[in-house]
Amino acid sequence: MGNRKETKVSYERVTEGERNQIYALMQAGKGINEIARQLGRHKSTVSREVKRNTGRRGYRPRQAHRKAVERAKRPGPRRFTEEVRRDAEEKLRLGWSPEAICGRAGLEGRAHVCKETIYKHVYADAKAGGDLWTHLARAKRRRKRRCPRQEGRGRGVIPGRRGIETRPPEVGLRVVPGHWEGDLVVGAAGTGYLVTLVERVTRFALVGWVPTKEADVVTAEIIRLFREIGVICTGITFDNGKEFAGHAEISCALELRDGVFFATPYHSWERGTNENTNGLIRRLYPKKSSFASIGAAELRRIDEFLNDRPKKCLGWKTPREAMDAFLAAAA
Repeated sequence: MGNRKETKVSYERVTEGERNQIYALMQAGKGINEIARQLGRHKSTVSREVKRNTGRRGYRPRQAHRKAVERAKRPGPRRFTEEVRRDAEEKLRLGWSPEAICGRAGLEGRAHVCKETIYKHVYADAKAGGDLWTHLARAKRRRKRRCPRQEGRGRGVIPGRRGIETRPPEVGLRVVPGHWEGDLVVGAAGTGYLVTLVERVTRFALVGWVPTKEADVVTAEIIRLFREIGVICTGITFDNGKEFAGHAEISCALELRDGVFFATPYHSWERGTNENTNGLIRRLYPKKSSFASIGAAELRRIDEFLNDRPKKCLGWKTPREAMDAFLAAAA
């Protein structure tokens, strides 16, 4: 043990020169432990540096240093003041996650605390008999499918159906907005359905109510939603419900450049953005909820809940802000 070399531990900020060294050692195939030893840094310091400052093209020293400098200029976490507490509680009641509350405040340059502080406040509120915890998203227990289903069974065949495998490959990259995903959310028996459409890049959602899931009724509502809002749509991917049998009429009425596609049967993850959006709606209307009272006011409430919540994948901007920016750029 006496021959073991002690690693110098430093808590100073990583310098630009050290970032160049980290890059060179990584290119040479060195691991985090070896890089930390050569720099005289703790391995957690190097690991955190690489994790926080790696971009899409990997770890690059100039980019890493620029990101670190910009981060140092931002307002850091503040004490949990009364103003910060009120803001956090207001956003929690709107369905925002603690991470979204912190992320949005940081984007706007407002005083904020870390998400762990907000979680601690929620737990303390619950112990005191408060209800803040009821506004947190709760994980669902995943159910295993007992018997695998065979494709093409149970829902019939949609005439003129085009599978997702024929969809332009750039749609899957989520680079250019314009392609949407669509589905129905089912209400209690006899109370109607919600038509949900969500744009894949901006995550902007459209929601409408229909009394039945007859194809002609659903088709008319989808066309109305797009025409009324005036958003750009180049294509749509639906699930395999017969309610979307009017896809040809939708494609023609909206003059879709790419057309309409259908996900592989029982592959809901191929429409993951739409499925996630439907899950958010279920926070407002759990399964078997009645949709009978849903009118213009409730649809506005759903619209605000979906489109005015900041999202991490959008850099803590809201879907509405992302869509507005896209429409402004396209004008």
